[in-house]
Amino acid sequence: MDINQNSFQFLFATTIKALFKQTAKNFEENGLMITPEQNFILKILSQEDSIQSDLADIMKKDKSAVMRHIDQLENLGLVVRVNDSIDRRKKHIVITEDGSEMLKKCEEIINQNTHKNLKNISDEDLAIFKSVLIKLKENAEK
Repeated sequence: MDINQNSFQFLFATTIKALFKQTAKNFEENGLMITPEQNFILKILSQEDSIQSDLADIMKKDKSAVMRHIDQLENLGLVVRVNDSIDRRKKHIVITEDGSEMLKKCEEIINQNTHKNLKNISDEDLAIFKSVLIKLKENAEK
């Protein structure tokens, strides 16, 4: 199989994978035993409590994958499940104080990585890149 390593899809996929691996490695090196995806869940929950299906929709992941992440975060004491006051079948996922602290530590590492990774990239190039990403996402969702 001939793979064009300069193709858009190959470059995009391998860049995303490299960024995730970098983040996961830095989290582990700093004793933060969560994944980048679990960090994203904490980030969402820091803005508002949510139910599992809402998280799955936001993350564009299946509900069972999100449930596994939530289970792990709950086992670490970073989130709790709270019964809905109206519909007892619904469980709200709420970030704990420990979860908020973990999120702060993760954000410090992500900010360091972002600073390192954006080295030698102009503000103009970054703005164009973000604009293209937005258009790609919009086109893919049509």
